Amino acid sequence: MPVFPARHDALARIHPFPEPLRLAMPWDSGSGAWDAGTWDSDTLSAATPKPKKPMKKPARLPTVIGNQIVCLQNLKTKLPGYVATLPLVAGELTVAQLDLDNAIFALDAYRGGIATFTKAAYARVDEALQGGPAGNIVWLPFPTPAGAPAAAAYGCLQRIFTYIANKVQTAPGYTDAIALDLGLKQPATPGMPPAAVPDFTLRLTTGDKLEVVWTKGPSEGVKLQFNLGTAGTQEDIDTRPNYTLNWLPAASVSAIIQVRLAFLLKDGTTGAWSDWKQFTLTGA
Repeated sequence: MPVFPARHDALARIHPFPEPLRLAMPWDSGSGAWDAGTWDSDTLSAATPKPKKPMKKPARLPTVIGNQIVCLQNLKTKLPGYVATLPLVAGELTVAQLDLDNAIFALDAYRGGIATFTKAAYARVDEALQGGPAGNIVWLPFPTPAGAPAAAAYGCLQRIFTYIANKVQTAPGYTDAIALDLGLKQPATPGMPPAAVPDFTLRLTTGDKLEVVWTKGPSEGVKLQFNLGTAGTQEDIDTRPNYTLNWLPAASVSAIIQVRLAFLLKDGTTGAWSDWKQFTLTGA
């Protein structure tokens, strides 16, 4: 199932669906930073562009380009199967499919070709300066990858978003089951039992510091409490496993550290606390 990234190159000024669309991939944890905002492509005139307005509460694409490609491919494959069910206008779907083809090509083959070319170009610069094949320098042109779809106007991904929001999601036959199949809705995640506590282990990491290895599960993160003995106590929160305690006893001194964790819940509260675990640290 699907969705798309927030990057700063031309291909990734790719922006969200208008409400109520929410793209989501079942295997995606939903974490990570996302881009926000979108543009209105209309202009008042060639000389007076219309101001670009951000949309309210934009839906977002996955941050990983590979996931974006999977999302687009899923839409391309499955949308034709819902022409009668929703229903969809065949001609409008044909236009959307061409936009999907161009978006997939841009993110997959073309972008991949640019990456390959960049490496070759840097290698050619090195050869030009330091020595390489016999003969004169031959500068590399960028070859467009094979398999480019029929041409479409700029803004293909923005048009896909508009088509999904205005034609697919508002169709009379649109259901939650279809939304899940197309990747336009995220499956509900199971709730966390009130008494659930984080599962974690303790180990040494770089610099002989203590690392708390924990599993995220359905929570927003964890709250950590450390009993450092004569050095007092310390608290912190972590939203991405794992956590390193940036504290050590004095050089050559050993100290028994106690650690316990609780889940951070979506409403900002803390769940039940785990039992204390202890670990011996020695100052470097």
